[in-house]
Amino acid sequence: MLIMLLSLALAQSPPVVDPCTHDRAALLALAPAAFDQDLEGGWKPLGAKPECAAVAADLLAAYRKAHWGELTPGELHLNFWHEGQLRAGLGQTEAATRLMMAGVNPETPNSGFSDYALGTIAFLHQDRPGLLAARERLAATPKPADFDRAAERFKAAYGFDLAWPVNLKVLDGLIACFGRSYNVAYGDCRPEASAP
Repeated sequence: MLIMLLSLALAQSPPVVDPCTHDRAALLALAPAAFDQDLEGGWKPLGAKPECAAVAADLLAAYRKAHWGELTPGELHLNFWHEGQLRAGLGQTEAATRLMMAGVNPETPNSGFSDYALGTIAFLHQDRPGLLAARERLAATPKPADFDRAAERFKAAYGFDLAWPVNLKVLDGLIACFGRSYNVAYGDCRPEASAP
């Protein structure tokens, strides 16, 4: 009788839904901007769920492999960077380091992104002096002449303000929460979180 009641209870339970379920083929078929920059589509909704970070990281790697010859250098570097961020959040420091370094685009040397990357990597390796030095270099990066126009376009597209130097507040958050997890320091520790 007990087995029959248990079977009946299990049969009436709602099915368990995997929060990481996604249409992989449809996502891999997206154009690069739709896959990477759409805040409500592409990989980002999946990556925003902590329990789905590994699935999203694998999806980014699969997208890069599927579209290798089609991606512009900027799109390719951004894909590496985003996978690196997810791997960092998963505690996969060595993989994150390699991916983040691959995320630095040598075609944008005056953007300050390389110092942001080096600061992030220093944080991951618990190198506080390296993080502080990268933060100072980033803070001293001269603002490009076209930054204000680019920031206006970014705000129109994504609804976020960009302040120069971009990502300085992220490094400030990593400094403020040095020794904590990457996800906490990246997300919760910034003084007034800036755009993603």
